[in-house]
This record gives sequence, structure tokens and C-alpha cells, in this order.
Amino acid sequence: MIPSTNKQPVKYREVERALRQEIAAGRWNGGDQLPGEYDIARTYNVSYLTVRQAVATLVNDGTLFRVRGKGTFVVDKASSEPIATTRHQMALLFPTNWMRRDPYYFPDILQGFQYVMDKGGHHVSLLNDNIADAPGGLPPGSAVACLLVDDAHVQLVERLRDSGHRVLGINRYTGRRSIPSVRIDDQHGVELAVDFLVSLGHERISFLRGPEGNLDATDRRDGFRSAVARHNLQITNEAGDDFGEAAGHDAAQELLALSNRPTALICASDLAAIGAIRAAEDLGFSVPRDLSVVGFGDFSVAHYVRPSLTTIRQSRVALGRTAGERLIRLAKGEDVTDVVLPAELIVRESTAARA
Repeated sequence: MIPSTNKQPVKYREVERALRQEIAAGRWNGGDQLPGEYDIARTYNVSYLTVRQAVATLVNDGTLFRVRGKGTFVVDKASSEPIATTRHQMALLFPTNWMRRDPYYFPDILQGFQYVMDKGGHHVSLLNDNIADAPGGLPPGSAVACLLVDDAHVQLVERLRDSGHRVLGINRYTGRRSIPSVRIDDQHGVELAVDFLVSLGHERISFLRGPEGNLDATDRRDGFRSAVARHNLQITNEAGDDFGEAAGHDAAQELLALSNRPTALICASDLAAIGAIRAAEDLGFSVPRDLSVVGFGDFSVAHYVRPSLTTIRQSRVALGRTAGERLIRLAKGEDVTDVVLPAELIVRESTAARA
């Protein structure tokens, strides 16, 4: 935290110096986001304009950078490289209405991606995937990163590659072309959750699936089935068809009504897990005393629900950064290979040993 002070309001140079000292001391590392300027102003008992002037000075000298709509971040000077020109124009393809589809998942990927592009001074077009292969949608030979959500996106990157573009998949590429991808190991993440619950003594573990045909949901389901087989669990069930709270609520109610009801649930999304916790409460069960619940994603809300949610953390910002770095290399005419980022189990209050 930035140290508070009861002294008279300080000049912007003093705020600038204090922020610079915090960064040098490791309070924020390269790529970390600073608190909002109003929060800093309250901490230092200064005006918002004073803080804004201090931050502007740090931006101008390359210590900080701003991402529109996201905030202010620390420049990662240790990994900064001289700006190099690229041979091909670059584009990032996101699903149509991506903010409505998932307000937690897509923005973090975009934040990491924009960080790399802004740091390197590169220009990239952000396009909806439904116009990418339309006439005039992409300049010939562009380097294109496409977020892969389902089979339609797999077919899209294949069409783009066949049209002469240099393409990169974000998430697992399931086709047969030679197309590199950057993804998080969702399957292993769910396996970690099963291993953890088994270590707590749970044998009746069920799974709340995501949408049918969704590539992430398929990986997470496969991870569940693989771990169940490895532990030779005999009483397991699956339900659900979406990542949202309502689907998680309905699927959990269905599973908790079974005669051999689960003692633990693994959910394909944190939002579904929140719905599952509500369903358990509606039926008179206590989490985690009667039912352990594990989510997936480690969205910001996971820490604030009660009980706080044990979950599988996805490094979505790192996913976006890695995709940005690989896309720059593609645009320079370089070849790139697949990258798989690890998932991590985060243990909080929603899981407990089987009574």
C-alpha cells in the first residue's frame, strides 16, 4: 500500500517521487496496474489534479503507460526491446459481442495483449470475427490472432491461413493445419481440482459442464473425466450446459437431488460455481460442510463471495501478453511454436475435508 500521511497536501513532485520509490521497491512490478488516481489522491490527501500531474510525468518519462478504458500500468523495463518494424499488418479477432458474452474472461486477455502492443509501439486492428474473412476485411498477408471459442473459429483461422494470412490461435487449436496456438492448460487445471478433492477424502465428485461445443468447456470436461478414471471414482455425474450463474444453479439442484448426491462439485466456471453455492443453500446444505465447491477462472468475484471460492486460476492477462508477443513475431515473418501456460489451484473457503 502507498503510505498514508497526515501532513499538509504535498506537491505533485512529491507524489511523483513517492510513486517512483514504491515502484523501485517492488510494490508494483512491470505490467502491474496502479490504484485509481482518486484512490491515490485520498491516500496522499491531495487533489485529483495533483495526482494526475504526477502520473502524467511518470507516463512521459516511460515509467508508466496508460491503456484506454483499463487504467495505468508500470512499464516492464527489464524486458523492453527496441521498437522493430513488422513486415505484415496485425489484427486481433474477438467474438462478436464479446463483452456481453463474458465480462470477466475476454477483457483480461485484451488487457495483456494491449500491454505488449503499447509497450512496443505497435499498431494492431481489433476486429469482430464475423468480418475478418469478408471482402476487404483484412489486408492481404496480415498476421492475425484469433480467439478460438468453438469449431466455427477453428474453421475461420483455417480459411484465413489458406488465404495467405499468418495466423495464431488463442486457446486450443483442434484442427489439422500447421497453426500455432497459445493456450492455458485447462484440462490439467481440472485434474488438479479432482486430485485436491480426493486428497480431502471426497469420492462422490460431480462436474458442472460448460456450453456444448465450447473448446474451453471441452478441455475442462476431458480433464474431469481423465482424473476420475485415474482415481477410479465410481460415483460421478455431470450436468449443466453453460458457464453462467443460472445454469450452475439449475445443474447443482439437479445433482443434489440425486440419492447418491455429490459431496463435492467442480464447475467449469466461477460463475457457475456461485450459482451452485446458492442452489446448495436453497436446499439446506452448507458449503463447505455438506458440499465442497470448486470454480474455474479465478475471476475477481471469486475472492468476495461467501464462502470465498476455491478455484483454478487462469493467467488470462499472461495469455493475452503471450499472444501479443507471438503475433509480433509472426508479423516480422518469423515462425512460432505452440505455448501452453499452466493453470493453478487456489484454495479458499468453499472446500473442506469430507466429514
